Amino acid sequence: MSNRADKALPSQEWLIGRIEGQQLIQNLLCEALMEALRRSGGSVNAPMLDQRFRSWSDAGGPEEPGGPAFTSNWSERHTAYACGLGSFGLSRGIITEKGMAGRLFSVITTQAVAPSPRPYTDRYEYCTQCGACVRRCPDRAITLEKGKNHPPCAAFLDHTRELFSPRYGCGKCQTAVPCESRRPGLKIENGK
Repeated sequence: MSNRADKALPSQEWLIGRIEGQQLIQNLLCEALMEALRRSGGSVNAPMLDQRFRSWSDAGGPEEPGGPAFTSNWSERHTAYACGLGSFGLSRGIITEKGMAGRLFSVITTQAVAPSPRPYTDRYEYCTQCGACVRRCPDRAITLEKGKNHPPCAAFLDHTRELFSPRYGCGKCQTAVPCESRRPGLKIENGK
């Protein structure tokens, strides 16, 4: 809610949730799940916590035709998509049943786990292409025609790091949009 008001900059609450919230998820929730899986006899790894995890942007990474690659060797969003938790939006975030404004983590285990059904057939199925995220983007890094353009988004994130270090982030494309807290088209039950 705090990130809805100011269109130009992220709220302090959003930045704390982005950085310290993700640390909480990784250090407590992810570690607790991994320990529970180990106790029940499975091998387990959390790719984002593994020393082999890498991400690349402008410098030092693989190139894609026409410009720098913005990629990593593991993606929580793509894992969520493959596991049936949601599809992508114009901003390239994952839209789940609970919406887009959330944090994710994943673990890989040797234990047998029943697969989740994948209720969608298209990778952008939950996105209505309404353009709300386009209008919310303070750096105009998202368009209806091409979706998110990584370089201007990354430049804006660098700017927020200069202003709010050690925190950084934006999240404007995830707040005050129809997919913020639920998948568009889902009926609200019991006022939630």
